[in-house]
Amino acid sequence: MPMSHRDLWHKIKRETKGRPPEEEIRVLERYLGDWPEFKGPYQEMRKKYERRIAELKRILNVQSSHAAHRDPFSVKKRGIAEIVLVGLPNSGKSTLMNALTGADAATADYPYTTLTPNVGMWNPGAFAFELVDLPPIPERALDEVHYAAGLKEAVLNADLLCLIVSLDGDLATDVRALHDRLEEIGVAPLFAPEGPGNEGDARDGSGRVLGTVVVGSRADVVGPEGVRALSELVPGASVFGFPIDESGKDDLLAALCRFLDKIVVVARDPRSRDEPLRYAVPAGATVLDLARHIHKEFAESARRAKVWGASARFPGQEVGLDHPLSPGDVVEIYER
Repeated sequence: MPMSHRDLWHKIKRETKGRPPEEEIRVLERYLGDWPEFKGPYQEMRKKYERRIAELKRILNVQSSHAAHRDPFSVKKRGIAEIVLVGLPNSGKSTLMNALTGADAATADYPYTTLTPNVGMWNPGAFAFELVDLPPIPERALDEVHYAAGLKEAVLNADLLCLIVSLDGDLATDVRALHDRLEEIGVAPLFAPEGPGNEGDARDGSGRVLGTVVVGSRADVVGPEGVRALSELVPGASVFGFPIDESGKDDLLAALCRFLDKIVVVARDPRSRDEPLRYAVPAGATVLDLARHIHKEFAESARRAKVWGASARFPGQEVGLDHPLSPGDVVEIYER
């Protein structure tokens, strides 16, 4: 009798885990060469691994097309901040990346789908965040994977961290593994997972402290209970559940901006029927600061404004250019 398809699946996963693309291709092709000619799940696995080999060869072609000195983990920063998505294998990083950026990063139900960083831009308004979907963090030690040096470089280069945790896994174990690997890299996330062996706060460590948000993936499988359980494990962190609707994206945006000491306000052109635009301005910004973000020449001609929101005493209050803005304010700026 041949090995059951489930046992064969787990055996291949163990042998390919964290290997460079060329080595993983060799392992998969070896197994496919001796593949039992049975129908059903064996044929489904064959198709899945054939797609995996094609993707790995595409990655190798992309890597070889660059100059030899170019490091795929060295990402040029764009937008107002670079946010790296960090998670264990199959945690849902690429799914979140696709949801926020409209990109088409590869997703699959086998681990280590992402072997080089995927980069995309999230444009929630008249500004953008650069999102970097990193290859998976290994569960036990960085040296389990061939790209450990690149992983460390990318994390240390980030402005913010977005940790992705699968809600249908062992939450406590997964959170602890992520925390420990980040400390191994030299980063202290802005939370400390609860549990034995963690009497101190992560911020007391010697690593660089980065703003951190945590997204629980597969919330549609586990439900809100999983998100609550994750929140209890990472006290002090901003925790979100996936899939993220438009309201959830707004909450995530606000959390990221808090770490950057920015607020999001809406500028509405009183002369136009165009959709108003959101701007990320420094916390404490005034109407004049917002006008400068819109356009330097517009700031020179601006004279007054009307404001709806927390900073206004009443809706549509007329204010001067020195009026301080609050998060979520809607502003109309007039030139006369």
